[in-house]
Amino acid sequence: MTDAEIIEHIRQDRFSRAMKGLYRYYPTAKAYIRANSGSREDAEDLYQDALVILYKNVRESNWTLTSSLGTWLLAVVKNCWRQELRRRSKMPAGDHTDIATEEADTEPAFRIALAAFGLLAERCKQLLTLFYIHKKSMQEIAKKMALKDEQVAKNQKYRCMEKAKEFYLLLAKNEGYGA
Repeated sequence: MTDAEIIEHIRQDRFSRAMKGLYRYYPTAKAYIRANSGSREDAEDLYQDALVILYKNVRESNWTLTSSLGTWLLAVVKNCWRQELRRRSKMPAGDHTDIATEEADTEPAFRIALAAFGLLAERCKQLLTLFYIHKKSMQEIAKKMALKDEQVAKNQKYRCMEKAKEFYLLLAKNEGYGA
């Protein structure tokens, strides 16, 4: 399901259909929150908040998506999580310089990586998500994806990563960020 289709489902109050497409972005959001002092429950709550924000924005007639939906949702999740950390007093209100500097350096690269991932075939997305996000073993991946054995899964993962790198380098070159 494309981003445009998801947005159209939301505009036409077919939110249950939209949810099928929206939850493909959840693993990335969960990984971000878990890597930044959050729990699985925090990730679930914040992702729900991000979906509510998306719903409200899409329902406004003048709102348009200016990036990929995955990038937009992740930005909302990041902002909500930072607010939550400040609320919990884990991050002092005035101490954002390190995060802002780090984000300024990594945001284009992350956006390009996310776009490159989006260009992959569904099987590659599934395999890489199982391995990197869900931390499944090659044996588990082979079984789940009906592959002959874990060696085939490893080979597939390698090919998928090579394709992702190829897309990344192409996108980075087109946006003036390298190669």
